[in-house]
Amino acid sequence: MNRLLLAMPLFVAGLYTAVPATAAEKLFPRATESDDQLKKLYDDAGDICLHNPSGDVRVAVACKAMTIYGVALNERNWCYGRRSEANAEMRWHRCGTDSERFTLDTLTDFGR
Repeated sequence: MNRLLLAMPLFVAGLYTAVPATAAEKLFPRATESDDQLKKLYDDAGDICLHNPSGDVRVAVACKAMTIYGVALNERNWCYGRRSEANAEMRWHRCGTDSERFTLDTLTDFGR
């Protein structure tokens, strides 16, 4: 247990070095998934995250996975929803000035 606690700062430091310094840098420039595959992965994670009120770890992971897939799709100029739309109206579309975008800032908020 003590080893795990000692290693935690190194793991957390590793996470922060992966975040791009500028918006022009991409987190996933070498990703091999197609846009359609990423959208399917997002939907599959959403099936677990959005339809399960439990506090299970797998649900938290699925919710965070949605954010990561969303960031990857944003990097490819795909956005989910517009600021003026209700959640039920939101769809994937080519990003515009009024498009919602995903942010990695939400990765630390595990629904608390």
